[in-house]
Amino acid sequence: MKRFLSSPKARCASDDGFKALVQMKQPRLIVMSGLPGAGKSTIADALARQLHLPVLSVDPAEAAMWRSGLQKAETGIAAYNVIEALAAENLKLGISVIIDAVNPVEAARDMWRQLADRNGVPLFFIEVRCSDQAIHKARIEARTRNIPGMSEVTWAQVQDRASAFEPWTGDRLLLDTARTGPDELLAKALNYLDVGPDTRSS
Repeated sequence: MKRFLSSPKARCASDDGFKALVQMKQPRLIVMSGLPGAGKSTIADALARQLHLPVLSVDPAEAAMWRSGLQKAETGIAAYNVIEALAAENLKLGISVIIDAVNPVEAARDMWRQLADRNGVPLFFIEVRCSDQAIHKARIEARTRNIPGMSEVTWAQVQDRASAFEPWTGDRLLLDTARTGPDELLAKALNYLDVGPDTRSS
């Protein structure tokens, strides 16, 4: 996938990132959600660079399980549990974390809600969509993630996952990567993390 890359103008967002980082005195749990190819990893990576935070991604964890000999039927929930455990350890140290995962069902989202509650930290969901099917398909067909042991997802698989994607029942910031450029998307995400829950959209 050809990720949408920040232009040199994106460097001006660093002021917003620094401001948000200073105000993040309490650790936060930032959870990305969205279909493969929607652009959530791109936004997660951009946030991580701006705020100097770790990104914990489910896909590399699951691929590592496969390389270790575990059967694919056993690793879906297990990969989420591994990332949850790593996130918990960081939160205990007072370190905010960004979770990069599809999070397609309420059970997965509720796991992060419970983790935030147990650790007494604020939770921020960011759902990323690509509303233009042609653009989304082109990204899937062009992308190369190079995760050892994990093959690239097909457009048919993305469509299958879309049909099983459960509606949201809670607050989150919704970003559409088909209609908005990367600089503006990053600015929206930083603003959401900076000023708090009154900017959340449902």
